[in-house]
Amino acid sequence: MKHTEHGDRPVTSVACSLCPALLHREADPVTDTWVWADDAGQRSGADPDVAHLQPDPYAHLKALGERCVTGSGRRRRVDHAAAAEYTMLKVRLETRGTFHEHSPAELPAWDGPPPPEHCGWPSGWRCRQCGAALALERAA
Repeated sequence: MKHTEHGDRPVTSVACSLCPALLHREADPVTDTWVWADDAGQRSGADPDVAHLQPDPYAHLKALGERCVTGSGRRRRVDHAAAAEYTMLKVRLETRGTFHEHSPAELPAWDGPPPPEHCGWPSGWRCRQCGAALALERAA
């Protein structure tokens, strides 16, 4: 297991509950919270059931569309399974429903020190009183 340092708080990498990514906690300055990110710093990943369609799921959608109706005239056939898959994938792509926010399958046991105190208050990654950085931010 990989350990990352955020200030003086050790964080153990854990597996994502929906994909094989190993996650670690990072400070998010926008929401002032801790978030889970993979080794590349991404906070989201492709859903497992559509991950095999990457990098271009629209090519698969096009192929499904071509399979929906084959032949012409009396020999025209409808592939209902392809049509159902096409419809579901099209809706997910249009609503950006093919990605998930990383979350750990199991929360790691906390064996580190208590959260740091600054200005007399327990703080997370940044002191809410004076704004001092208490944890290392991810390198860009």
